[in-house]
Amino acid sequence: MTQDSRKRTLHPAQIVVIAFGLAVLLGTLLLLLPMSTASGQSTDLVTALFTAVSAVCLTGLTVVETGTYWSGFGHFVILLLIQVGGLGIVAFATLVGLLIAGRISLRDRLNTITEAKIIGIDSMPSLLRTIMLVYFGFEAALAIYLGTRLHLTYNFSIPEAIWNGLFHAVSAFNNAGFSLFVGSMTMFASDMFIIAPVMIAVIVGGLGFPVLIEIHERLWKLSPQLNGKPRRFSLHTRLTLGTSGILFLLGSLFIFALEADNPKTLGNMNLFEQILNAMFMSTMTRSGGLNSVDTSQLDHATWLGMDLLMFIGGGSASTAGGIKVTTVAILIFIIYTEVRGETAVNVGNRRLPRSIQRQALTLVALYATVIIVSTLFLTATTKFSLDSLLFEVISASATVGLSTGITAELPDFAKVWLSVLMFIGRLGPVVVASALALRISKRHYELPKERPLIG
Repeated sequence: MTQDSRKRTLHPAQIVVIAFGLAVLLGTLLLLLPMSTASGQSTDLVTALFTAVSAVCLTGLTVVETGTYWSGFGHFVILLLIQVGGLGIVAFATLVGLLIAGRISLRDRLNTITEAKIIGIDSMPSLLRTIMLVYFGFEAALAIYLGTRLHLTYNFSIPEAIWNGLFHAVSAFNNAGFSLFVGSMTMFASDMFIIAPVMIAVIVGGLGFPVLIEIHERLWKLSPQLNGKPRRFSLHTRLTLGTSGILFLLGSLFIFALEADNPKTLGNMNLFEQILNAMFMSTMTRSGGLNSVDTSQLDHATWLGMDLLMFIGGGSASTAGGIKVTTVAILIFIIYTEVRGETAVNVGNRRLPRSIQRQALTLVALYATVIIVSTLFLTATTKFSLDSLLFEVISASATVGLSTGITAELPDFAKVWLSVLMFIGRLGPVVVASALALRISKRHYELPKERPLIG
């Protein structure tokens, strides 16, 4: 390989961005077709672009009512964009190449690893087969269940039940936030046999590739023991499961406490329904994007708490957005270490590399900067309140999809800005993390130390 050809080789992160960009472009063009709308007339460019970005980036923010504005073809395009975005453009393309050629190149391996953030996997074909098994298997099972429930309980015709079951299974498992029902999942607020499975799908989809694969291996491997002792989960899996569980519990308690007396949300439900819907909204705030109560009617204090949950998001290498739960866990341990006056950041019986600590701090700083700048810009240029705009900005940048109800009323330039935030929110962590991880270089000398004042 010549020096010029090496210079022309794209970084894996660049390939991911280009692939997602092409998917958005294709989705926009398809949604611009007259056959994509229920009215049979071509929609405007901003609406098509916003919807395509929201679908590919697994956000769920919409400027029109998905179920009534788009036609069956439009719904199919949105579903396809969600599925492609969930699997990852690069991982999906690599799988197709594997199935056709029966082999996989080193460059494709790097691309797939960049998207999935899975390090240490020797057999990429085996990895991809496991990913496909978990993804499509879970989606198929949930689609069959939801379709059956809709047909038997809500008198949907068989074709309608099958289609709605499939669409919402894919949307839930990929944390996409799209729904064909008016008001999202509000019509099922009292039906735990719809709410609970959808909630579980969002939780599982938000755990991430590494965690799902490790759990899969523990459940199906023939030798779950090592030297006579049960094998422990990796530090990443323990942090993800532990932090996710704590956030789910705290979020549920927080929403229940603030909304139990609100007649516009949980106030008119019985105790069981209140608890169930508080748990559902806590889960959806972490990137699910569906809602069983009217988000615009929530108390403003609830909005603020949900802002924090949306900012955190789900698991690394998952369909969820945000800064990720492992990042928050690492920050907590960094603070704990600093308060104790220790030098090394230890989690259990493991020490965290300093590079990981810097990456966590960098990611949080970049995310916070984007949110603050965007909120300031929209507050200065639109008529809406600060709390509602902050909610929309975090929802877009964390690819959540919940809204205070102002998205459709925003001017076109603000919708385009939110589209950019959704794109950054989906790909930003991938690009930043891979760039930081793949560009680590060692300096062969150290500069003299000098301590500036802090605080």
